[in-house]
Amino acid sequence: MFKHGEGILKNMRLFCPILGRETSTEPTPYKRDQWKIVKCVETGFYFLADPPEYEMLESEYEWDKSYYEERERRKKEEPLYIGISEFSKRVRRLFTPPKRNKFYSIGKKIFAQSNSSQPYTMIDIGCGTGKLVEQLFERFLNDGIEVLPSGIEISDHLSGVAREVLQSLGGDIIHASAVDGASQCEEGSFDLVVMRSFLEHERRPLKLLQILKKSLTSCGAIIIKVPNFACWNRKVRGSKWCGFRYPDHVNYFTPKTMKILASEAGYSMESGFIDHFPLSDNVYVVIRPLN
Repeated sequence: MFKHGEGILKNMRLFCPILGRETSTEPTPYKRDQWKIVKCVETGFYFLADPPEYEMLESEYEWDKSYYEERERRKKEEPLYIGISEFSKRVRRLFTPPKRNKFYSIGKKIFAQSNSSQPYTMIDIGCGTGKLVEQLFERFLNDGIEVLPSGIEISDHLSGVAREVLQSLGGDIIHASAVDGASQCEEGSFDLVVMRSFLEHERRPLKLLQILKKSLTSCGAIIIKVPNFACWNRKVRGSKWCGFRYPDHVNYFTPKTMKILASEAGYSMESGFIDHFPLSDNVYVVIRPLN
């Protein structure tokens, strides 16, 4: 088994997260400390060779810690670039319509297709503090759409915060890894599954999607947002791209490799050009079970 600190030889066979089996890999220039990213020769998928165990993601590498640590590290290494980047984000927010939310607009279309007379059901995988669920709940409610919200979160701290938020909305949270949490969901229980900036953290994305299929209703769908490894910014910035975050970003998706993952898990994928615009650091996709 590959251990921290060992070199990665060309064509080393490692477990490919989107195929669910070992494949030949080759080294890449992307690494930090003991963490090294490799490329699957078969699919072109980039992933962390030796990702941390789930137990480490519960505390040592939980999202809120790693996010702020990485942000502070980048500020120290590139203060001018980060300053310009944060200023441009503030300017964009001034000209962004206040109700613009892609998960909301896509989710509303998915609900409309099911035409159910019952409250719709929604679950956020890797829900963090529950902020996204709360935002979506309020926006759907303002449109007269009743939604019963749920979430899954592995972090001890974040799941506690999210539980208070979700229970105030009439829902609840499962404190577990995404795979274990999804396994606890009943068959046909959700009209909508959302994963915002989550799947890049998941050690077993293929298994997760396979398990989630049974929990979707007949018209149910999954909305996924992940960093886009194929974007122009990554190609220009190289190893300094904002999408790299070691070691909790274990997968680096492109529209092509997202489609491979969806197909392997038994889904069809919907994603227009604007959803993976090359100037954007992110890609959005909607996946639905085949047949």
